[in-house]
Amino acid sequence: MQPLRQFFCLLGALLAFCADAIDGTCDPREAQIIGGDYTVLENGTVLQYKCPEGQYPYPTEFRTCDYGRWWNTMTNAFGNTVRQAKCQDIRCHRPVEFENGLYEPKQLYYNISQELTFECYGGYKMYGSQKRTCLPNGKWSGETTRCDDGAGHCPNPGIPIGARKSGVQYRIEYRVRYTCDRGLTLVGSKERVCQESKSWSGAEPECLSPFTFDTPEEVSSKFIASLTEAVETLDADKNNSVLEKRKIKIEKDGLMNIYLVLDASRSIGKPSFKHAQNMSIKLIEKISSYDTFPRYGIVTFATHAKELVRTTDANSNDAAWVIEQLEGMKYGDHKKKPGTNIQKGLQAVYNMMISQQAMENEQGLNPAPVATKTRHVIILLSDGNYNMGGNPIVVIRQIREFLNIGHDRRNPREDYLDVYVFAIGDKAHMERVNELASQKRDEKHAFKIKDFDELQEAFDKMIDESDTLSMCGLAKEHPGADDQEKNPWQAVIIIRREGKGFEYCKGALISEYYVLTAAHCFTIDDKAEQITVKIGRQSSERQSFDVAAVHSHPLYQLQKLKDRKIDEFYDYDIALVKLTVKVKLSVFARPICLPCTAGATRALRKPHPQTTCKEHEEMLLPAGNVASFFVTDCSHSSGGNRLLRQTVHIKNSELKMACEEDAKKAKHYVNVTDVSEVVTDRFLCTGGIDPVVDPNTCKGDSGGPLIIQNRLRYVQVGVISWGVVDVCQKRLPACDKNIRVQSPSFARDFHINIFKVLPWLKQRLSDEGLDFL
Repeated sequence: MQPLRQFFCLLGALLAFCADAIDGTCDPREAQIIGGDYTVLENGTVLQYKCPEGQYPYPTEFRTCDYGRWWNTMTNAFGNTVRQAKCQDIRCHRPVEFENGLYEPKQLYYNISQELTFECYGGYKMYGSQKRTCLPNGKWSGETTRCDDGAGHCPNPGIPIGARKSGVQYRIEYRVRYTCDRGLTLVGSKERVCQESKSWSGAEPECLSPFTFDTPEEVSSKFIASLTEAVETLDADKNNSVLEKRKIKIEKDGLMNIYLVLDASRSIGKPSFKHAQNMSIKLIEKISSYDTFPRYGIVTFATHAKELVRTTDANSNDAAWVIEQLEGMKYGDHKKKPGTNIQKGLQAVYNMMISQQAMENEQGLNPAPVATKTRHVIILLSDGNYNMGGNPIVVIRQIREFLNIGHDRRNPREDYLDVYVFAIGDKAHMERVNELASQKRDEKHAFKIKDFDELQEAFDKMIDESDTLSMCGLAKEHPGADDQEKNPWQAVIIIRREGKGFEYCKGALISEYYVLTAAHCFTIDDKAEQITVKIGRQSSERQSFDVAAVHSHPLYQLQKLKDRKIDEFYDYDIALVKLTVKVKLSVFARPICLPCTAGATRALRKPHPQTTCKEHEEMLLPAGNVASFFVTDCSHSSGGNRLLRQTVHIKNSELKMACEEDAKKAKHYVNVTDVSEVVTDRFLCTGGIDPVVDPNTCKGDSGGPLIIQNRLRYVQVGVISWGVVDVCQKRLPACDKNIRVQSPSFARDFHINIFKVLPWLKQRLSDEGLDFL
C-alpha cells in the first residue's frame, strides 16, 4: 500500500501545483527590460515596456502572462527566441540597392540625425531628395532618390531604402516588383505597372522596421491630404485626368458613404476601443462642419459584426443622430464572443452597399447601366490581426467587383472606393494591414500609429480646414496644439496713450476685417493710429494690425447716470475695431461664430435658411445655469504666460436675480438701490459659488468673448464688460490651480449679451459676408 499512497500524494501535489498555476499571476520582476521600465496592465496579465527617448523595446513592446504563471516566449523579426527584453537605439536601415548612382556613407545602419548623400552617374538626372536624414522614428526624411536617363516611357520608379527591385525596363505594361530586406515589412504596392499615362500604378512602397511608426504629421498629410480637399464638390460623372492629383470628393447631394469599422475584440481592449469611439466622433464632427451630408455606416466587430448605423437608415446623413448612436456604443456588446473576425466587419459594409443600391434602384436613382455614382470610404481601425473568419481581403475584392472597379482601363473607377486602415500600437500586423488598404498613386492608405494620443493629433491635423478658414468657430483640439491654435479668435488690443503708457484689452476676431470688443476700452480722445491689434501666436509670429476705425455702439454712454451719482454705466458696452488690412487666416487666426449668422447655423448643425435667431438663442442660452468659458492670459509656476480657458456658468435660472443683486457690492455702485438701473436685460451674469465656484475675469480680460462650445464648434454669446471686484489684484491670474486665490461669493462678472445688440451688429457688418438671419 505504501507505493500506492506515495503515488496519490504525488498526484495530489501535482494537481495542487496545476491549480496554483491556473489561479496565479505572473511575477513582473521575472520579465523586466534591460535599460527601461514596465507598466502592469489588465490585472497583471500584460506588461508594457517603456524605453528612454531615442530607444525602443526589443523585441516587443508588450508581453503577456500565459496560463497565469509563465511569461510568453519572445521572438524577434527573424523568428529567433529572445530571452530578455532590452532597450535598443532607434536606427535607420541601409539602402540595399541604389541604381545608376552612388551614396555615402555606406554603413550597416545609421543613427538618428545621420545623413545620406546621393549622387547620380553622368547622363542621369536626379529626382527626389539628394540628402536624407535619419529621423527619430527610424524613417528617412525626404523622398526616394531616383536617377533617370529619360529612356523609358515611365520614369525610373526608384528603390526605397531597405528594398530590392526586380525589373529594369520601364515601357508601357512593363512591371517592377519590390521586396524588403530581412526583418522589414513592405507597406505600399509590391508590384507596379507602367501605364499609358506614363505614370506607375499603385502606391510607392516603403520598408518599415518593427519599431517604426508613422508620425501624426505623416498621417495628416497623406490621409486625404486634408479635409478641405476631401470636401470639395465635383460632378460625379466628370472624368478626372489621370495626371491630375487624385482627390476624394464628397458630393453636395450626399453621394458619398463613409463607413467606420471598429475592432471591438479582446485583443484591442476596452481603453483602445473607447479611444476609437472618440476618434470616430471627432471625425464626424469635423466633416459635419461643412455643407456636405455623406451617409454613414458604423460597424463594430469581434467574433460577429454589429451594424450600429446603416447607410440605408433615414438619418444616416444626420451627423448629430449618428454621433448619438456612436456615443451609445458599448465595448461590452461583444464580451461573450470576443474573437477577431475582420472579415465579418467588412462583410457588414458590403451588405450595406448591396442594400443601398437595391433601395436606390427601386427609387429609380441608378438608371442602366447600373454603376453607382456613390463614392465609398472605408475607415478600418484594427491592428490587422484576426483569428477567425478567414482572410478579409476576399471581401475587399467582392466590394471592388460590386462597384465595377478596375474593369474598364479607360475609366477604372478607382476613385469610387478608398480603404484606409489605421493600425494602433506595437502589435500591428502591417503585412495584413497593407493588403487590405487601397493602393493608389502618390497616396498612402495603410498607417501604423504609436498610440491613440498620436492618432487624435493626426486626425486634428489631417482635417485642417486650411482653405475654408472663413468658416467660423473652428479650433485645433489635439493635445499637441498650442494655446493660440486652441483659441484662434483671441485678439489683444493695445491702446497707446501719451504720458500714460499702454492700456490692454481683449477681443475676438469675427471676420477678416473686424474684431469685437468692449466700448469702455476706448476713450473719446483715442485715435485709430494709437491702437494696435495683435492676433496669432504668443511669439514673434503674432500678426500685428493697424486700426482703421473704432465703432462703439451708439447707445453706449459711460457717464449717462452721473446725475444720479452713478459714475460708471456699462449698458451697450460693445465696440467693433476695423483693421486696415485683412487678417491672413491660418490655424492661429480664425473667426469665432456670432449667433444668428449662417456660419453659426452650420456650427449648430441646424438647417439653413429655415433656422431662426430665436432657435439659436434657445439652443445657446436655455433656461438654467449655462456652461460657458472665457479665455485669459495667465502666469504659471515655470515662468511665462499662456492662454487659459476658464469655465463659468451663465445664470439663466432662478439664480439670475441673486447674481445681478451682487452688482450693488461694486464700489462704483454704492449709491444704487435698484439694481435694474445698472444691470439691464442686455447683460449676462457669471461668477459666484452657486451651483459651483466660478473663476472671475481680470482687468485685462475686458472685451474678450464669452463662449459657448457646441461639440467642436464655438459661438460667442457675450462680451466681457465689468466685474464687481478685481480678484486679480493687478496681477495675472495663476494657471496653477493650487495657488489660485479663492474669490469671494459676491465676485460677479457681467457681459454684454450679443443677442440683444444684433440689429447694430447686422448693420455694421453688412459687407462682411456673415449672412445674418
